[in-house]
Amino acid sequence: MSPKTTSSTRGTKAFYKCGRCQIDFLARVADRKRGWAKFCSKSCKAIKQEANTGQYNQYINDIGCHENPTFSNANQFDNTEL
Repeated sequence: MSPKTTSSTRGTKAFYKCGRCQIDFLARVADRKRGWAKFCSKSCKAIKQEANTGQYNQYINDIGCHENPTFSNANQFDNTEL
């Protein structure tokens, strides 16, 4: 934990380094003790998580989203009367 701490009504806060981009960010000490507040933002957490697990890439490959979808009944998306 960094020596730079602040106290407020919602708990003591301290500066920590992001687990991905290494930028200093302010987080509650109580959250850090729970194992939270490891990243400066949700996007940093998502990028790090995807790098560790590869779940999203696997999902895209499994369902074939990278290909152009085809519809067997394309007229169901048409607003005109038959």
